[in-house]
Amino acid sequence: MNGQLNSEAVKEANSNRWARAAKIYGIGYIAALFPGIIFGLLLRLVMGFIAYFFPHMASGFHLSGTLLIVFLGIAVTLANSICYTFIFHRSRKSWLVKGLLFGLLLLIVYGTPLFLSNPNNELFGPQAPLGIALFSASFFIGSSLLAIVFEYMSKWFDQSKGRLKLAYLSFAILSIPAILVLINMFIEIFTEMLPKIIKY
Repeated sequence: MNGQLNSEAVKEANSNRWARAAKIYGIGYIAALFPGIIFGLLLRLVMGFIAYFFPHMASGFHLSGTLLIVFLGIAVTLANSICYTFIFHRSRKSWLVKGLLFGLLLLIVYGTPLFLSNPNNELFGPQAPLGIALFSASFFIGSSLLAIVFEYMSKWFDQSKGRLKLAYLSFAILSIPAILVLINMFIEIFTEMLPKIIKY
């Protein structure tokens, strides 16, 4: 009898653990959408700044290109939300500290290989200081936005049990795309960025 009760208790604990994980990651995905749009627009703005000061780098403004960059910003932020949620969802630090720490982590893990691999031969040269500074700033801004929206959304979802369905739906729909993008980012680091760095 005791063994059966213990087994049921373990099953219930595991079920609750999965429900909490689905809730928190679902909230993370929702929280990533708005910062993702802003991050994409920031990337486009950075490119515009570089083109303004270094006209030979300009490729012209195209709405389709801007939309593609915004979509890329959403996809990347969605993937990054997995890491942010895993690392910081239990942290009691302020959203600003968490955002800046996560921005620094992204800059080290992803930004540094990206800069050193010199994509499209656009970062090495006189434009490098401006380009690297602006792109680095966008990492911190995007991460801080993710942190504050995540904190706000977490409190909003905790105010009503009915809102949990939205978090679970988000988890069910967005988990696979977010995981695939995250995996692809790491594949890109090891198969494209690092080989280019070694080649240079």
